[in-house]
Amino acid sequence: MKNFILPLLSFLQSVIYCQLPCSQYLILDFSDPYCMTHVFIDTVNNPGNIWQIGLSNKNFVGQQYGPAIMTDTLIPYPANDTSAFIIKYLATGGDYYGCKFFTGSYAVQTDSLKDFGKIEFSPDNGLNWFDVINDTSLNTAIHWYTSKPKLTGNSGGWMHFEALLADMASHFNFQIDDTIAFRFSFISDSIFDNMGGIAYDNFCLADFIEGISEIRFKGVKSNIYPNPSNKDFTIEFNNPAALPFELAVYDIKSKLIFRRENITGNTIYIDNKSLTPGIYVYKITNAENKLRTWGKFTKL
Repeated sequence: MKNFILPLLSFLQSVIYCQLPCSQYLILDFSDPYCMTHVFIDTVNNPGNIWQIGLSNKNFVGQQYGPAIMTDTLIPYPANDTSAFIIKYLATGGDYYGCKFFTGSYAVQTDSLKDFGKIEFSPDNGLNWFDVINDTSLNTAIHWYTSKPKLTGNSGGWMHFEALLADMASHFNFQIDDTIAFRFSFISDSIFDNMGGIAYDNFCLADFIEGISEIRFKGVKSNIYPNPSNKDFTIEFNNPAALPFELAVYDIKSKLIFRRENITGNTIYIDNKSLTPGIYVYKITNAENKLRTWGKFTKL
């Protein structure tokens, strides 16, 4: 498989916030460029940073629907490494300053004794960082609806995490239009273990899309292509048991455009003629089994 890496911005490059949808809801599946201006690889503090975006050549990520961000797409992680990438965005005027809902998927293959990942939150554009997994002072500010991510050892494939961040604004006293950030780090010890590291995919930070917090769901992998496009779209998602799913498509203002029910396969086709040019979000849900996947696509 040919390895490819998308161009990445340095940590100190000015933050260029993309179109409005990426401010109101930030969906990062790493297969389209529209919200990628929110992702920064920290090559200043970590010149040898190993985070890359692409299709993996490592078995530990299992089945992959499109690109992900990971500790190198091809080779094992090195010894004595510290690498980080950062997601930045503006606190909006949404529910609790746009800091309501945080979800994503991850896969891990590391030495469980010394090599590990961290997820940290900054309320002040990177001046201060707080460990969202281990900092007990955040227990009243962040509410986990899944188990906290375990970023060491072997996850056995993709895992899902979901958290409610609705008390972050009151806890840290940041305001609308303040720059807030998440930092994802990987740290290895002095022993080379010939392992894959960590991968992340399908991040969603949102506060207003219909039905987002009514039920707590387990994430499902999905990918839409071609994207962006002026042709018909194809969505592939993980549905090995042929369960019935519902598709809902929204515009950038969270208005429902159409809904399709009883989808039992793993492929969905969207007629490009049914949409006007613009940016859309799809949501595929099985409410009975509490399964859901998100994605974003653009009709040119």
